[in-house]
Amino acid sequence: MKISEITTENVLDYLRLDNDNDNDNATVTAIMAAAKQYILSFTGLSADECDNLEDLSIAYFALCADMYDNRTMIVSNDKVNPLVKQILGGHSVNYL
Repeated sequence: MKISEITTENVLDYLRLDNDNDNDNATVTAIMAAAKQYILSFTGLSADECDNLEDLSIAYFALCADMYDNRTMIVSNDKVNPLVKQILGGHSVNYL
């Protein structure tokens, strides 16, 4: 599955949330945009290039879940998810 094909409903299902809650829908929509931008910034790839790499959808779902689970201002764990780091690092063209 390509990132551009992932819908709000897909992410809500991944997060095991009810599709009828408008607050969750709005939050997930914002999280989806942030997760996509994180992937683009981390890898240095364009949106079209990311769509050609279907394994990025797994990182995308994991980022959405992490962002949803950590919505507070206080961070207790500042570690990057190793799965996300491995997938994104494998496709990164940003070597800064």
